[in-house]
Amino acid sequence: MTTPTRATAATALAIALFLGACSSETSGPSGGTGTLSSAQADALGSDIAEDVADLVDVSSFDASSGIELAAPSAGSRAYAMQPPPACVTLSPLPVVNSDADPVPDSLAFSYADCVAVRANGNLIDSLSGIIDFIDPLPTQASLGVRHRFHDFVRSRTNVPFPARSWRAVHNGLREWGGSADTLGHTITGFTTERTFPNGRVRTHTRDWTSRFTATTPGSIALGQPLPAGSWTLAGTGSWTAGGRAWSLVTSTVTPLAYDPSCTLEPRFTAGELGLVVTRNGEVSNVTITFTGCGAVTVAIVPAAT
Repeated sequence: MTTPTRATAATALAIALFLGACSSETSGPSGGTGTLSSAQADALGSDIAEDVADLVDVSSFDASSGIELAAPSAGSRAYAMQPPPACVTLSPLPVVNSDADPVPDSLAFSYADCVAVRANGNLIDSLSGIIDFIDPLPTQASLGVRHRFHDFVRSRTNVPFPARSWRAVHNGLREWGGSADTLGHTITGFTTERTFPNGRVRTHTRDWTSRFTATTPGSIALGQPLPAGSWTLAGTGSWTAGGRAWSLVTSTVTPLAYDPSCTLEPRFTAGELGLVVTRNGEVSNVTITFTGCGAVTVAIVPAAT
């Protein structure tokens, strides 16, 4: 469990990252027309870290709300078969579930200003929009869900630093499935557009594949939060900011250690991702390192001489 001292330090590090990310990501690069400046790298790194954190949020299934609406609480909350919260509407009704596993054949969850409080009250998420939840194998009991996101919006309010708040709109297809030991996750044509209070807009489009491996074999269960484990991911995509666009190749340098007891996002305590970032034929190499619960560092790797 994260101690108050560690949580405070992790929050400070995360805030520092976002301060740098939002301050001058549209400023000119230090090298040629295609290389990244430090501010742009920090902005890119914070967006990628947030999108990697989303892998956890959508890799389980809550029968009443689709995705977990409550803030992380040591990963101990079991999902209950109960009526949906007032902010969630289901359609069509009655629910059709041909194989009687927890995932219905096809069901749309519409969210209307559902609120989740995180990071000891420092971060407040408001969710709206639609996610379709589809059973990839509707006539065979299985572990897996397909999601279609339709203008699904997460608005984050940063209480200590309101200028660091943002609004993200998600569209695209995600699917995960596997066994009680491992999960495979595929993200296809997925776009996240983030808007900040200063009017700046950043967009991350990606095609990723990822794999989650439980630390304790047999501990993954549909209808339960993810247990402790490790993530690897790889894929391609693009990132735009300040009228500039870069292509991305993302890979895993060191598997990301997921800790369900962590109550700060991203909920990884170790691991590193590598990015190959290209624009106008110029390449920048960036590392995103998860250094502790809720703590991330971003660095541009110097070119070899």
